[in-house]
Amino acid sequence: MAFKNNLPIPVVALVLIVAALAAVAIFLQPPEEDQIRQAVDRYVATLGPVKQIEIHGTVADIIAGDKDTLIYAEFERRDGGWQFSRNLADEFTRTMKDPETQKGVLLRLGEKVSQRFQTSVAFKQEALDFRYQILRDRELDKLVGKCSVNFAYPKVGDQQRRGQYLENFEWKDGRWQSWGPGALFDKVGP
Repeated sequence: MAFKNNLPIPVVALVLIVAALAAVAIFLQPPEEDQIRQAVDRYVATLGPVKQIEIHGTVADIIAGDKDTLIYAEFERRDGGWQFSRNLADEFTRTMKDPETQKGVLLRLGEKVSQRFQTSVAFKQEALDFRYQILRDRELDKLVGKCSVNFAYPKVGDQQRRGQYLENFEWKDGRWQSWGPGALFDKVGP
């Protein structure tokens, strides 16, 4: 018996229809920016009154609620679509309150002051005024975390000068990371 090489017409027609439907599904998907916008809209619907939304890549800057809370909402692709992942402001607050992060900031502050005075300097965490904020740097179009530490320089004679140390952080590889040693500033006045 000879092998028949012909495929039945219904099988060929079915394969062509399935291929056409797959092509339509692929080509009719909205662009990625629209998919992210739709995910932002779904998330914003859960927040109550919203005053402003700006989308920067996969992060939406949202002013929402009765107290005009600023939310930096990051979105990730999961399960075939874009979904809310985390509030980067909350992540930054957690990072800044972490004792290991504070220890690292103090270490870099001590190194900067030590370089200036050419002597070894160490700071106690409890004696310093840590402040932090998160903002969008318009020039870099990047979300930046800023940490400032007010401190007293080592006493020289009977002079006690005050200073401020600033260090920047960025969201990278799923966590807030320091850009490295920050900058020292002398405070003027009392």
